[in-house]
Amino acid sequence: MLHVSTFGLLFLEGMGVPGIPGVLPMMAQVGLIDAGKTSLEAAIFWGTLGNWLGSLCGYALGRWGGRFLPERYQGQLNSERATDLLRRYGALTVVASRTIGALRTPVTLGAGAMNYPLVPYIIYSLLGALIHIGLWQWLLWRFGMQILPHLERVGAQALMAAAAVVALALLGRWWLTRRRGLTSPASEDPKSEVLKSKPLKSQLAGSRPMQSQPPERQNLD
Repeated sequence: MLHVSTFGLLFLEGMGVPGIPGVLPMMAQVGLIDAGKTSLEAAIFWGTLGNWLGSLCGYALGRWGGRFLPERYQGQLNSERATDLLRRYGALTVVASRTIGALRTPVTLGAGAMNYPLVPYIIYSLLGALIHIGLWQWLLWRFGMQILPHLERVGAQALMAAAAVVALALLGRWWLTRRRGLTSPASEDPKSEVLKSKPLKSQLAGSRPMQSQPPERQNLD
């Protein structure tokens, strides 16, 4: 039952519902792990699954069901701050919104409202949920309650590391695309091909064998 409760609470948290104490089920999971009734991997799995699917539900509400949201959430659909962050930083904003509570609701709903591409959102929100749940659950299991005051700082450092990884991946993708474009045969200038072929033709023309002349007849007289 605790796995179901963990999934449900973190689903609501991931959806963007404010005031959900997502850390409580993770603390309860630590007790079960210590008692040998579950594993750290199972706790991270159920928490990540709930947070991730909740974020997809919030995205769907922002994109297709905004009119059904309560009035107090209507303003989150067109949050200028969230829209600006999504346009400027894209993937990093989606990943960070899983951990930073102030961004979770406006980014989750706003991404759907601004028609942020669905497939990238699915991938980035999964990465963000895994970082958020995995880090918090591991720290609570490893260090216990005394780590709670320091989790926000550690979470920010983890996000910075994740941002560096995402930035390097995007840079590598850009470099590979540019390199393929430069080495593609279609990218060569047709004029340069003509210039390259002229010396070869001239060389072939110059090396063409001369026709042999018939020998002169000797005067036998």
